[in-house]
Amino acid sequence: MSGTEEQPVPVEPVPAQVTLPPTAPVAAPAPAAPVGVAPVVVKPRRGLGAAAFVLGLLAILGDLAALVIGLIAVAGAITNVSGVLTDPTGSLGSAIGVLVIAAIAVFGGLLFALLAVILGLVAAIRNRGRVLGVFGIIFGLIILIGHISAIVGIAMAPSNGLTN
Repeated sequence: MSGTEEQPVPVEPVPAQVTLPPTAPVAAPAPAAPVGVAPVVVKPRRGLGAAAFVLGLLAILGDLAALVIGLIAVAGAITNVSGVLTDPTGSLGSAIGVLVIAAIAVFGGLLFALLAVILGLVAAIRNRGRVLGVFGIIFGLIILIGHISAIVGIAMAPSNGLTN
């Protein structure tokens, strides 16, 4: 083979076309039967439960942050006892700062916990994030009970510190 000879080209067979006689009526294609489409099920959003959970978590984290700040302030006062005793104005300023932070943490935690309980109840009743709503209720109740018991304990303490 020198390469100049013609090679046979493979040919694919063409299917034969069937023609109908002119007297046979051509049937129109039947319309497709309607397919049963399932209704779209919209799942309820989990926004209320998630909001309750986040608010409860923020209340707990805010309390932990305030506790850490308070412990650092107390540790600083203990390590510098001689300075606190000789210069009460410096220690008074830091004590007022710690009290302001504690007040913000207490009342902010109460607000967040109360909102967490309310939103958690709504989410649990309306099935809009039931699990997260229950966790929000639990976190909120823990903070509410802790803050209310601390407030009542402080209010019931003797004011002069000399009585039993």
